[in-house]
Amino acid sequence: MVVGGGPSGSAASMSLAENHDVVVLEEHEIPGEPLQCAGLVTRRGVPEFAKQSILGDIKGARLHSPLGFMLTLEARATRACVIDRSHFDRIMFHEAVDRGAVPMVGTVVRSVAAHGHEMRVEAKLEGRSQEFSARVVVGADGYKSICRHAAGLSPPKHMLTGIQVDLKGVEIDPDFVELYFGRSVAPGFFAWAIPAGDLTRVGLCTWDTELAPAYYLKKFLSKPGFSKARRVSLASGKIPIGPGRTAVSGRIALVGDAACHAKPLSGGGVYTGVKGGELCGHVVDRFLSDPKVKDLREYDSLWKDEFGRELSRAFRVRKVFLNLTDKKLDKALRIFAEPDVRQLLESRGDIDYPASLSSAVLKLAPKLAQFSPQVIESLL
Repeated sequence: MVVGGGPSGSAASMSLAENHDVVVLEEHEIPGEPLQCAGLVTRRGVPEFAKQSILGDIKGARLHSPLGFMLTLEARATRACVIDRSHFDRIMFHEAVDRGAVPMVGTVVRSVAAHGHEMRVEAKLEGRSQEFSARVVVGADGYKSICRHAAGLSPPKHMLTGIQVDLKGVEIDPDFVELYFGRSVAPGFFAWAIPAGDLTRVGLCTWDTELAPAYYLKKFLSKPGFSKARRVSLASGKIPIGPGRTAVSGRIALVGDAACHAKPLSGGGVYTGVKGGELCGHVVDRFLSDPKVKDLREYDSLWKDEFGRELSRAFRVRKVFLNLTDKKLDKALRIFAEPDVRQLLESRGDIDYPASLSSAVLKLAPKLAQFSPQVIESLL
Protein backbone atom coordinates (compact mmCIF):
# COMPACT_ATOMS: atom_id res chain seq x y z
CA MET A 1 0.00 0.00 0.00
CA VAL A 2 1.17 3.51 -0.84
CA VAL A 3 -0.07 6.43 1.24
CA GLY A 4 0.09 9.55 -0.91
CA GLY A 5 -0.29 10.05 -4.64
CA GLY A 6 2.31 12.75 -5.26
CA PRO A 7 5.35 12.15 -7.49
CA SER A 8 7.23 10.06 -4.90
CA GLY A 9 4.21 7.87 -4.15
CA SER A 10 3.45 7.48 -7.84
CA ALA A 11 7.07 6.53 -8.59
CA ALA A 12 6.98 3.85 -5.88
CA SER A 13 3.63 2.59 -7.17
CA MET A 14 4.98 2.26 -10.71
CA SER A 15 7.87 0.13 -9.47
CA LEU A 16 5.55 -2.14 -7.51
CA ALA A 17 2.44 -2.47 -9.66
CA GLU A 18 4.01 -4.73 -12.26
CA ASN A 19 4.42 -7.62 -9.80
CA HIS A 20 2.11 -6.80 -6.90
CA ASP A 21 -1.32 -5.52 -5.97
CA VAL A 22 -0.86 -1.86 -5.08
CA VAL A 23 -3.45 0.49 -3.62
CA VAL A 24 -2.71 4.24 -3.57
CA LEU A 25 -4.52 6.27 -0.91
CA GLU A 26 -4.58 9.94 -1.95
CA GLU A 27 -6.25 12.48 0.30
CA HIS A 28 -7.14 14.97 -2.43
CA GLU A 29 -9.85 14.42 -5.00
CA ILE A 30 -7.52 15.62 -7.76
CA PRO A 31 -3.81 14.69 -7.55
CA GLY A 32 -1.55 17.72 -7.83
CA GLU A 33 -3.95 20.08 -6.11
CA PRO A 34 -3.45 22.28 -4.23
CA LEU A 35 -0.19 23.41 -5.83
CA GLN A 36 2.69 23.65 -3.34
CA CYS A 37 5.83 23.86 -5.46
CA ALA A 38 7.79 26.38 -7.52
CA GLY A 39 8.34 23.77 -10.23
CA LEU A 40 12.04 24.40 -10.92
CA VAL A 41 13.66 21.02 -11.59
CA THR A 42 16.33 19.31 -13.64
CA ARG A 43 15.30 17.17 -16.57
CA ARG A 44 16.61 14.08 -14.75
CA GLY A 45 13.69 14.53 -12.36
CA VAL A 46 11.12 14.43 -15.18
CA PRO A 47 10.46 10.98 -16.70
CA GLU A 48 10.16 10.83 -20.46
CA PHE A 49 6.41 10.22 -20.33
CA ALA A 50 5.96 13.44 -18.30
CA LYS A 51 7.95 15.78 -20.58
CA GLN A 52 4.72 17.45 -21.70
CA SER A 53 4.54 19.13 -18.27
CA ILE A 54 7.66 21.22 -19.06
CA LEU A 55 6.87 24.91 -19.57
CA GLY A 56 10.36 26.11 -20.47
CA ASP A 57 14.10 25.73 -20.00
CA ILE A 58 16.31 27.75 -17.68
CA LYS A 59 19.91 28.63 -18.60
CA GLY A 60 21.01 30.58 -15.55
CA ALA A 61 20.31 32.44 -12.36
CA ARG A 62 20.72 35.93 -11.01
CA LEU A 63 21.50 36.08 -7.30
CA HIS A 64 20.66 39.37 -5.61
CA SER A 65 22.51 40.16 -2.39
CA PRO A 66 20.89 42.10 0.48
CA LEU A 67 23.14 45.08 -0.27
CA GLY A 68 22.37 45.33 -3.99
CA PHE A 69 25.14 43.25 -5.60
CA MET A 70 23.97 40.88 -8.33
CA LEU A 71 25.80 37.71 -9.38
CA THR A 72 24.81 36.35 -12.79
CA LEU A 73 25.49 32.68 -13.55
CA GLU A 74 24.84 31.49 -17.09
CA ALA A 75 25.58 27.99 -18.30
CA ARG A 76 26.23 27.15 -21.93
CA ALA A 77 23.67 24.35 -21.83
CA THR A 78 20.26 24.13 -20.19
CA ARG A 79 20.63 23.25 -16.51
CA ALA A 80 17.03 23.25 -15.34
CA CYS A 81 13.46 23.50 -16.51
CA VAL A 82 10.18 24.77 -15.17
CA ILE A 83 7.25 22.38 -14.98
CA ASP A 84 3.54 22.76 -14.52
CA ARG A 85 3.68 20.96 -11.20
CA SER A 86 -0.04 20.15 -10.96
CA HIS A 87 0.01 18.69 -14.47
CA PHE A 88 3.20 16.78 -13.66
CA ASP A 89 1.65 15.24 -10.54
CA ARG A 90 -1.42 14.12 -12.46
CA ILE A 91 0.69 12.57 -15.23
CA MET A 92 2.71 10.63 -12.66
CA PHE A 93 -0.41 9.50 -10.82
CA HIS A 94 -2.20 8.32 -13.97
CA GLU A 95 0.91 6.52 -15.19
CA ALA A 96 0.96 4.56 -11.92
CA VAL A 97 -2.71 3.71 -12.42
CA ASP A 98 -2.08 2.68 -16.03
CA ARG A 99 0.59 0.29 -14.79
CA GLY A 100 -1.84 -1.37 -12.42
CA ALA A 101 -2.02 0.64 -9.21
CA VAL A 102 -5.53 0.97 -7.77
CA PRO A 103 -6.35 4.60 -6.92
CA MET A 104 -8.47 5.69 -3.99
CA VAL A 105 -8.73 9.49 -4.09
CA GLY A 106 -10.37 11.55 -1.37
CA THR A 107 -9.10 9.06 1.20
CA VAL A 108 -7.68 10.61 4.37
CA VAL A 109 -5.45 8.29 6.37
CA ARG A 110 -5.98 8.53 10.13
CA SER A 111 -3.59 5.91 11.50
CA VAL A 112 -1.07 3.26 10.52
CA ALA A 113 -0.10 0.41 12.86
CA ALA A 114 1.54 -2.99 12.79
CA HIS A 115 -0.70 -5.97 13.38
CA GLY A 116 1.29 -9.19 13.36
CA HIS A 117 2.87 -9.60 9.94
CA GLU A 118 0.53 -7.04 8.43
CA MET A 119 0.01 -3.30 8.56
CA ARG A 120 -3.39 -1.87 9.36
CA VAL A 121 -4.33 1.47 7.87
CA GLU A 122 -7.39 3.34 9.09
CA ALA A 123 -8.77 6.00 6.77
CA LYS A 124 -11.85 8.07 6.07
CA LEU A 125 -13.51 7.98 2.67
CA GLU A 126 -16.68 9.93 1.91
CA GLY A 127 -17.26 10.47 5.61
CA ARG A 128 -17.03 6.78 6.47
CA SER A 129 -14.20 4.99 8.28
CA GLN A 130 -12.47 2.19 6.44
CA GLU A 131 -9.70 -0.18 7.39
CA PHE A 132 -7.11 -1.58 5.00
CA SER A 133 -4.45 -4.23 5.48
CA ALA A 134 -1.12 -4.47 3.66
CA ARG A 135 2.15 -6.33 3.94
CA VAL A 136 4.11 -3.08 3.51
CA VAL A 137 3.21 0.60 3.71
CA VAL A 138 5.13 3.16 1.65
CA GLY A 139 4.68 6.55 3.29
CA ALA A 140 4.53 9.28 0.67
CA ASP A 141 2.21 11.49 2.68
CA GLY A 142 4.19 14.71 2.80
CA TYR A 143 5.46 16.92 5.57
CA LYS A 144 2.65 16.05 8.02
CA SER A 145 3.28 12.33 7.43
CA ILE A 146 1.07 10.07 9.51
CA CYS A 147 3.34 7.24 8.37
CA ARG A 148 6.46 8.90 9.78
CA HIS A 149 4.71 9.39 13.12
CA ALA A 150 3.53 5.77 13.14
CA ALA A 151 7.04 4.57 12.35
CA GLY A 152 8.55 6.62 15.18
CA LEU A 153 11.12 8.10 12.80
CA SER A 154 12.92 11.39 13.25
CA PRO A 155 11.16 14.66 12.42
CA PRO A 156 12.88 17.09 10.02
CA LYS A 157 15.78 19.13 11.35
CA HIS A 158 14.22 22.28 9.89
CA MET A 159 10.70 22.96 8.65
CA LEU A 160 10.55 25.73 6.05
CA THR A 161 7.32 27.66 5.52
CA GLY A 162 6.67 28.93 2.03
CA ILE A 163 4.22 31.07 0.11
CA GLN A 164 4.00 31.80 -3.62
CA VAL A 165 1.85 33.70 -6.11
CA ASP A 166 1.51 33.32 -9.84
CA LEU A 167 1.61 36.73 -11.49
CA LYS A 168 0.66 37.90 -14.95
CA GLY A 169 2.24 40.97 -16.48
CA VAL A 170 5.76 40.70 -15.03
CA GLU A 171 8.67 41.50 -17.32
CA ILE A 172 11.23 38.77 -16.69
CA ASP A 173 13.97 37.12 -18.74
CA PRO A 174 12.54 33.68 -19.64
CA ASP A 175 16.00 32.08 -19.48
CA PHE A 176 16.82 33.10 -15.90
CA VAL A 177 15.51 32.61 -12.39
CA GLU A 178 15.93 35.51 -9.99
CA LEU A 179 16.93 34.73 -6.39
CA TYR A 180 16.86 37.32 -3.60
CA PHE A 181 18.63 36.98 -0.25
CA GLY A 182 18.52 38.88 2.99
CA ARG A 183 17.16 38.65 6.50
CA SER A 184 14.58 41.29 5.75
CA VAL A 185 13.61 39.54 2.49
CA ALA A 186 13.24 35.91 3.55
CA PRO A 187 14.89 35.05 6.88
CA GLY A 188 16.35 31.56 6.91
CA PHE A 189 16.01 31.02 3.16
CA PHE A 190 15.44 33.19 0.03
CA ALA A 191 12.85 34.64 -2.33
CA TRP A 192 12.46 33.82 -6.01
CA ALA A 193 10.94 34.90 -9.31
CA ILE A 194 10.66 32.08 -11.84
CA PRO A 195 9.42 32.41 -15.45
CA ALA A 196 6.67 29.84 -16.03
CA GLY A 197 5.26 30.25 -19.52
CA ASP A 198 3.00 33.29 -19.56
CA LEU A 199 3.16 33.54 -15.77
CA THR A 200 5.85 34.40 -13.25
CA ARG A 201 6.02 32.49 -9.98
CA VAL A 202 7.07 34.76 -7.16
CA GLY A 203 7.51 33.41 -3.67
CA LEU A 204 9.73 32.80 -0.70
CA CYS A 205 10.37 30.52 2.24
CA THR A 206 11.25 31.45 5.81
CA TRP A 207 12.58 29.67 8.86
CA ASP A 208 12.86 30.50 12.55
CA THR A 209 10.99 33.79 12.43
CA GLU A 210 7.96 35.00 14.34
CA LEU A 211 6.41 36.76 11.36
CA ALA A 212 4.38 34.80 8.81
CA PRO A 213 5.76 34.34 5.29
CA ALA A 214 2.81 36.37 3.99
CA TYR A 215 4.27 39.44 5.72
CA TYR A 216 7.54 39.10 3.81
CA LEU A 217 5.80 38.27 0.53
CA LYS A 218 3.61 41.37 0.74
CA LYS A 219 6.72 43.48 1.22
CA PHE A 220 8.56 41.66 -1.57
CA LEU A 221 5.69 42.17 -4.01
CA SER A 222 5.85 45.92 -3.46
CA LYS A 223 8.97 45.96 -5.64
CA PRO A 224 8.43 47.97 -8.85
CA GLY A 225 8.67 44.88 -11.07
CA PHE A 226 5.80 43.11 -9.29
CA SER A 227 3.55 45.81 -7.87
CA LYS A 228 1.42 46.29 -11.00
CA ALA A 229 1.14 42.63 -11.98
CA ARG A 230 -2.15 40.71 -11.73
CA ARG A 231 -2.32 37.86 -9.24
CA VAL A 232 -3.61 34.63 -10.72
CA SER A 233 -3.24 32.19 -7.82
CA LEU A 234 -1.79 31.80 -4.34
CA ALA A 235 -0.20 28.72 -2.78
CA SER A 236 1.48 27.97 0.52
CA GLY A 237 2.98 24.99 2.28
CA LYS A 238 5.83 23.59 4.32
CA ILE A 239 9.07 21.89 3.31
CA PRO A 240 10.80 19.48 5.72
CA ILE A 241 14.58 19.36 5.32
CA GLY A 242 17.24 17.37 7.11
CA PRO A 243 16.50 13.61 7.05
CA GLY A 244 17.23 11.21 9.88
CA ARG A 245 19.59 8.25 9.64
CA THR A 246 16.90 5.92 8.37
CA ALA A 247 13.71 6.08 6.35
CA VAL A 248 12.64 2.58 7.37
CA SER A 249 10.93 1.16 10.43
CA GLY A 250 9.61 -2.38 10.32
CA ARG A 251 7.25 -2.60 7.35
CA ILE A 252 7.01 1.15 6.82
CA ALA A 253 9.31 2.94 4.36
CA LEU A 254 9.19 6.69 3.77
CA VAL A 255 9.79 8.61 0.54
CA GLY A 256 9.76 12.25 -0.53
CA ASP A 257 8.77 14.88 2.02
CA ALA A 258 7.63 12.18 4.44
CA ALA A 259 11.29 11.10 4.54
CA CYS A 260 12.50 14.74 4.69
CA HIS A 261 14.32 14.25 1.39
CA ALA A 262 13.89 17.80 0.08
CA LYS A 263 17.14 19.55 -0.78
CA PRO A 264 18.39 21.84 2.04
CA LEU A 265 19.78 24.54 -0.25
CA SER A 266 16.87 24.90 -2.68
CA GLY A 267 13.92 23.25 -0.97
CA GLY A 268 13.28 21.23 -4.14
CA GLY A 269 12.03 17.70 -3.72
CA VAL A 270 10.89 16.44 -7.12
CA TYR A 271 14.09 14.67 -8.13
CA THR A 272 14.83 13.14 -4.73
CA GLY A 273 11.15 12.24 -4.33
CA VAL A 274 10.87 10.48 -7.70
CA LYS A 275 14.25 8.77 -7.41
CA GLY A 276 13.62 7.76 -3.81
CA GLY A 277 10.21 6.40 -4.77
CA GLU A 278 11.76 4.28 -7.51
CA LEU A 279 14.44 2.91 -5.17
CA CYS A 280 11.93 2.22 -2.44
CA GLY A 281 9.64 0.44 -4.88
CA HIS A 282 12.45 -1.85 -6.04
CA VAL A 283 13.38 -2.79 -2.46
CA VAL A 284 9.76 -3.44 -1.44
CA ASP A 285 9.34 -5.55 -4.59
CA ARG A 286 12.27 -7.76 -3.57
CA PHE A 287 11.03 -7.99 0.01
CA LEU A 288 7.60 -9.15 -1.15
CA SER A 289 8.94 -11.51 -3.82
CA ASP A 290 11.99 -13.13 -2.20
CA PRO A 291 11.62 -14.97 1.14
CA LYS A 292 15.37 -14.55 1.69
CA VAL A 293 14.92 -10.77 2.00
CA LYS A 294 13.98 -10.25 5.64
CA ASP A 295 13.59 -6.46 5.87
CA LEU A 296 13.57 -3.17 3.97
CA ARG A 297 16.88 -1.80 5.19
CA GLU A 298 18.48 -1.97 1.74
CA TYR A 299 16.40 1.10 0.87
CA ASP A 300 18.45 3.18 3.32
CA SER A 301 21.68 2.15 1.59
CA LEU A 302 20.29 3.00 -1.83
CA TRP A 303 18.92 6.47 -1.10
CA LYS A 304 22.02 7.40 0.86
CA ASP A 305 24.25 6.34 -2.02
CA GLU A 306 22.07 8.17 -4.57
CA PHE A 307 21.50 11.48 -2.83
CA GLY A 308 21.87 11.10 0.94
CA ARG A 309 25.47 12.30 1.08
CA GLU A 310 24.46 15.36 -0.93
CA LEU A 311 21.65 16.13 1.52
CA SER A 312 24.03 15.86 4.48
CA ARG A 313 26.66 18.06 2.90
CA ALA A 314 24.08 20.58 1.74
CA PHE A 315 22.68 20.82 5.25
CA ARG A 316 26.16 21.70 6.53
CA VAL A 317 26.40 24.40 3.85
CA ARG A 318 23.01 25.65 5.01
CA LYS A 319 24.39 26.07 8.53
CA VAL A 320 27.05 28.38 7.11
CA PHE A 321 24.37 30.33 5.24
CA LEU A 322 22.25 30.76 8.37
CA ASN A 323 25.19 32.30 10.24
CA LEU A 324 25.83 34.96 7.60
CA THR A 325 24.81 38.53 8.25
CA ASP A 326 23.55 40.48 5.25
CA LYS A 327 26.95 42.12 4.98
CA LYS A 328 28.76 38.77 4.98
CA LEU A 329 26.32 37.30 2.48
CA ASP A 330 27.02 40.19 0.12
CA LYS A 331 30.74 39.56 0.56
CA ALA A 332 30.33 35.83 -0.13
CA LEU A 333 28.45 36.47 -3.39
CA ARG A 334 31.22 38.82 -4.50
CA ILE A 335 33.72 36.01 -3.89
CA PHE A 336 31.57 33.66 -5.99
CA ALA A 337 31.75 36.28 -8.75
CA GLU A 338 35.53 35.94 -9.05
CA PRO A 339 36.30 34.58 -12.55
CA ASP A 340 37.63 31.13 -11.60
CA VAL A 341 34.84 30.47 -9.12
CA ARG A 342 32.14 31.72 -11.45
CA GLN A 343 33.47 29.58 -14.29
CA LEU A 344 33.38 26.51 -12.06
CA LEU A 345 29.80 27.19 -10.98
CA GLU A 346 28.66 27.83 -14.55
CA SER A 347 30.38 24.78 -16.02
CA ARG A 348 29.68 22.21 -13.31
CA GLY A 349 26.78 23.59 -11.26
CA ASP A 350 23.91 21.17 -10.67
CA ILE A 351 20.80 22.14 -8.72
CA ASP A 352 20.24 18.50 -7.72
CA TYR A 353 23.77 18.22 -6.31
CA PRO A 354 24.85 21.79 -5.49
CA ALA A 355 26.91 20.89 -2.43
CA SER A 356 29.02 18.45 -4.44
CA LEU A 357 31.03 21.43 -5.65
CA SER A 358 31.73 22.79 -2.19
CA SER A 359 35.22 21.32 -1.89
CA ALA A 360 36.24 22.52 -5.36
CA VAL A 361 34.85 26.00 -4.68
CA LEU A 362 36.67 26.24 -1.35
CA LYS A 363 39.96 25.29 -2.96
CA LEU A 364 39.52 28.04 -5.54
CA ALA A 365 38.32 30.55 -2.95
CA PRO A 366 39.84 29.73 0.44
CA LYS A 367 38.63 33.17 1.63
CA LEU A 368 35.21 31.56 2.11
CA ALA A 369 36.62 29.75 5.15
CA GLN A 370 36.33 32.99 7.13
CA PHE A 371 32.55 32.56 7.36
CA SER A 372 32.52 29.32 9.36
CA PRO A 373 35.91 27.60 9.72
CA GLN A 374 34.67 24.48 11.51
CA VAL A 375 31.91 23.71 9.03
CA ILE A 376 34.17 24.57 6.09
CA GLU A 377 36.76 22.13 7.42
CA SER A 378 34.14 19.37 7.61
CA LEU A 379 33.18 20.00 3.99
CA LEU A 380 36.78 19.69 2.89
